[in-house]
Amino acid sequence: MTPTAPTLRDQATQQAELLERWLADLPALTLEAPPQRVAVVCVDLIEGFTRQGPLASPRVAAIIPRVSGLIRSLLDAGVPADNVVLVQDSHPRDAREFAAYPPHCVAGTPEAEAVAELQALPEFGRVQHFQKNSIASHTSPEFRAWLEARGADFDTVIAVGDVTDLCLYTLALHLVTDGMARGLDRMVVVPEPCAQTWDAPGHPGDLYHALFLHQLERNGVQVVSGVRLA
Repeated sequence: MTPTAPTLRDQATQQAELLERWLADLPALTLEAPPQRVAVVCVDLIEGFTRQGPLASPRVAAIIPRVSGLIRSLLDAGVPADNVVLVQDSHPRDAREFAAYPPHCVAGTPEAEAVAELQALPEFGRVQHFQKNSIASHTSPEFRAWLEARGADFDTVIAVGDVTDLCLYTLALHLVTDGMARGLDRMVVVPEPCAQTWDAPGHPGDLYHALFLHQLERNGVQVVSGVRLA
């Protein structure tokens, strides 16, 4: 008798069990790289995805202290302030993206500003600030130029922010594939506690968060429970 192929429901159940085990076993990472060879890119940790507007999410707001704490620890460990990059939504009022999502993070509004905890960093004025008009960071000409000019300077790039299955996913995937295409020995790291996505009907946040992080790991990104410099 020919065995019955697993149904979509069966496959989903098996994958969910795999993802739960995988998340529970994520390792912590201690970096041996010199601080000047480490960069951190934070995507979309702004008011419009945390505290204000139609796409604000308390799940995303919860990572603010973790991300700001990680950046603070990296700066204290000697990572130069200009190795810290913020890539943020800043849309025109007639953005094409608003056909898919409610109007959000319009340029010049509080929604498009970095969260207060990042702005409170004494080094905030010296970090790199880039704006984007889509979910994909590499569509920002300024960020793309920065990565082209400085990408070979880093042994490790740490990607953090939101949301896991859109902006963070496209950022981390581009960082790793850009390094592959250029033949660079660049490690891309995503600390799981410093990423998150929203939860809504048709978009179960825990599932999408885990599934897209797992897909990043399958494509060469190191997903970890935490990261620090030695």
